[in-house]
Amino acid sequence: MTAANSAANGASLEDCHTNLFALADVYGIKWRRFSYQYQSAEPVGPLEDPVLLAYSLCQASNMLSAWRRVPCTNVITEPTTPGGPEKTEQGITKELWIYWYGDDPNFNEIIPAELQFEEKKNWDDGLSYECRTLLFKALHNLIERNLLGQNFVRIGKWFVRPYENNSTNDSIT
Repeated sequence: MTAANSAANGASLEDCHTNLFALADVYGIKWRRFSYQYQSAEPVGPLEDPVLLAYSLCQASNMLSAWRRVPCTNVITEPTTPGGPEKTEQGITKELWIYWYGDDPNFNEIIPAELQFEEKKNWDDGLSYECRTLLFKALHNLIERNLLGQNFVRIGKWFVRPYENNSTNDSIT
């Protein structure tokens, strides 16, 4: 694992070379990134989390999307005790990445007001490593959702279709 962008398991998108993008004609792909900064380290329920709420709305609308946590550290300048060290508070930022092709979707119905717009780019601006990784994650989630919707079963990293016993074809003569 000498590559700078290696994942924990040694796999990296930098090691993958394919003509998928040329074959699929995805040169018109566009994306937006939204974020939300959590003020406290206390966990938020999934129904109260604006990023997860927007992600579920994207999934319900069949939009290609992915989310991730981005750790950050905020230093509070007020000492906790007089003459004592400064208090460091761990915070978390969550990002929602939405990908689409063609005309811009209506984000007013999907994105809550709490989410902050970070950037809007397209294929011509280039794909950073993080953008490619999250695009791969979004495609993987879409494929997985479609396979599970077609009654495939996931066993580890594999998807299999269970055997259906047809009594007309399996009769003993």
